[in-house]
Parts: sequence; structure tokens; C-alpha cells
Amino acid sequence: MGIPFRQIRVGKLLAVLKGAVVFPVKADSTGRLGRIAGKLSISNKGELILGRSVSFHAKPFPSSISVGKGARLWIGDNVFCNYGLDIGCTASIRIGSHTIIGPMVNLIDANFHPVDANDRSGSLPIVVGDNVWIGRGCIVLPGVTIGAGSVIAAGSVVTRSIPANVLAGGVPAKVIRELTVPEGWIRRSEQGAYTR
Repeated sequence: MGIPFRQIRVGKLLAVLKGAVVFPVKADSTGRLGRIAGKLSISNKGELILGRSVSFHAKPFPSSISVGKGARLWIGDNVFCNYGLDIGCTASIRIGSHTIIGPMVNLIDANFHPVDANDRSGSLPIVVGDNVWIGRGCIVLPGVTIGAGSVIAAGSVVTRSIPANVLAGGVPAKVIRELTVPEGWIRRSEQGAYTR
């Protein structure tokens, strides 16, 4: 389904052009039609893989992505990332296709500093399934898997894995209820839901 040319706004066109310039320079692999609106800081010393139609809306607050040496950050197709996003990848973070990430979200796969002298924790992978919605101000900590189709409520701190097709929230995040997510149903940020 195409969009008539006269319906394309100048801001969206500029965001696509910015993505077409920045992504190929900063990422190891990029899909078509990536968009950047606002300021997105990318430090890539590992492997950064971006799928098709990945969108960063980094205004009014900038967003930041850091991929450490030997680390791998993979972002699937049709992923929307709102402003203030902070991703710290020291080993492995995977974000599934059709995922929506709200404003001021942090995803970190390491603690970066030991808690005490006996702390031997290192990096633990983060996996976010397809068609997930991570609400405003959430923090996703090392070793977490968020199952496909799930929603993480605003302000939650995800310290343990969350199963598929549930609403989870709180500090620490816990399952609140199951969600109805039919196969092929995709949650969208701007146009409402649709079916593949």
C-alpha cells in the first residue's frame, strides 16, 4: 500500500533523507526507509543491524545508542523509537519487528559498575519479541526477554523475563493480565492496529 506523493509531509521526507545519510555510515547493515527526526547519537564499535522502516523520533529530547566492542544490537523491521531513548549494548540486544518503544526508555544489557566487591555480574542479553510495546519511562535490565505481543506499562522496571501476549507493569514489572493478540495482528503507533 503506497502513500500518494502529495500526502508526504516535508518533515517526514527530511527524516527519511537524514536516515538515508546517517544509518549507512553508523550501522553495519540497514534496511530501506529508515527515519531520524531530531538528534540521534550513535556510537558503534560492535555490530549494529537495522531493519526496514526503523524510525527514531528523537525530539524534543535526543536519543542515544551505544554498541560496545564485540557487541551486537539488532533492530527488526518497522520499529518506532520515541524521544529520549537510551540503549547501552555491551554484548547483545535484539529488538523484534513491529515494536513500539515509548519516550524516555532505557535498555541496558550490563550494570556497567559493580554493586560491591563480590559482584561478578557481566553482560546478559536482552531480547524484545515482535509486536511489543514498551511504555514511557521504562527501564529494561540485563538478562530480560519480553515475549512477542506483550505491553510493558509506563514507568516499569523490567528485571525478569515477561511471557508473550501479556500486560506487565510495576517496579519490578509483573504480569497484570493476558492480552488478546490474534496471529498476524500488528499494533501500530500512528495508524492504529492492522493485520498482516
